[in-house]
Amino acid sequence: MAIQCAHCKSYACRAGRIDAAPESCPMQRGTFPGFEELYSSEERRRMAYEAARIEAEGYCRWTRIREVLEFARRMGYTRLGIAHCADTAKLAARAAEYLSGEGIDTRVPPRSECCDPREQADFLSRSATDLNLICGMSIAHEAIFIRESDAPVTTLVARDARLGHNPVAALYTSNSYYRSALFERDRGGEKKGLEGSGNELLERIALEVQEAAGNDWCRVVEAMEVARRLGATHIGVTFCVGFRNEADRLVRVLEANGFRVTSACCKTGAVPKEQLGIQDSEKVSPGQPEMICNPIAQAELLNREDVEITLLLGQCVGHDTATMANLDSPAACLVVKDRVMAHNTAAALERPDD
Repeated sequence: MAIQCAHCKSYACRAGRIDAAPESCPMQRGTFPGFEELYSSEERRRMAYEAARIEAEGYCRWTRIREVLEFARRMGYTRLGIAHCADTAKLAARAAEYLSGEGIDTRVPPRSECCDPREQADFLSRSATDLNLICGMSIAHEAIFIRESDAPVTTLVARDARLGHNPVAALYTSNSYYRSALFERDRGGEKKGLEGSGNELLERIALEVQEAAGNDWCRVVEAMEVARRLGATHIGVTFCVGFRNEADRLVRVLEANGFRVTSACCKTGAVPKEQLGIQDSEKVSPGQPEMICNPIAQAELLNREDVEITLLLGQCVGHDTATMANLDSPAACLVVKDRVMAHNTAAALERPDD
């Protein structure tokens, strides 16, 4: 039975009620690894713990760039790399300026390597970075960079030149302004099955998509086009429960374009935060039961379903890192969460003279 958290009506996992979950929920089947097994390593537990604390402390107060700073400090990361495309170089420079001003050693690949994600990953590897940020890359280049990065990765900006690097706007207007672009576009004929997912193929597809679209396609359309050119028919979506409405819209768009979709919500497993050592005062809403976000379980669910490419939708800093590190399929962040900037993370890095 297909896993489709995005269409779930109850979201019983969010309330800790696995018993009330629909029969299709994989957590009802009794064969999925438990939280202790998935988070058996100290690094995994620490990453999940710090990400949860940052979510609570900065909830609707901290921008994404501030959350990145806090995550780096709490994880003991002192040297950060910033990968980017040529047209987001200014944003990358602004991010580096902010982080450097807060005492973080930042490394930005030279402009000559902006269009080569493998060269950027190699540069940052030689720079011995502890954490790498993606500050605006195309879908295919991002998938390559995530795969090639030696350091853990989190996304700061999801590149969308069409929508001012705020790709969630396409989902919000999917029934109005962007309806024709998302639901009525030319789908390129029948899908023929996965041709591969190697770096060379992804690099060729990145060039083809750029030549075909320029800056006329929003990120959602770009993601579908990359999947189509890969020959992928099965897309995975991993999302924050706070993006459940957006996830439902995204899955409906993907399905309307002929893709099979498996989606996994962050609260899957319904594990109380106390199991990770989170105190009541460290919750988003103290005094209320709260479930821990479970990014490794999300990745495991998609791996078991053999998805061919994965799109991340609105995961917290650190949660996206854990998901990307544990996925078998190539992956890219479709939308970056920023509760302060209405998910337009680039806005916090821009200045009036831009």
